[in-house]
Amino acid sequence: MKAVVFHAHGDLDQVAVADVPVPEIGADDVLLAPRAAALNRLDLWVLAGWPALKLKLPHVMGSDGAGVVAQVGAHVTRYRVGDRVAVNPTYSCGQCDFCRSGR
Repeated sequence: MKAVVFHAHGDLDQVAVADVPVPEIGADDVLLAPRAAALNRLDLWVLAGWPALKLKLPHVMGSDGAGVVAQVGAHVTRYRVGDRVAVNPTYSCGQCDFCRSGR
């Protein structure tokens, strides 16, 4: 799939469109087939280098998006394949390291 990525922290000169593998989902995950995406200030902070955030590089950018659910994990009950959804980057999962530590 095509994605906007960066291979090193810095400015917009580090950003490129690249082919990346389609992610494999886990039991609690949903795979979105994007129909629209945008970069916002959060993406620019991450690109610049956010000390508390340790990323595997290259990093796929784009925290704002909308699309269609393409796959759901075995434990997912709220969404179904074909649902149209929008991503809210401010919504907390309550389960990741950042949420559990209050960040």
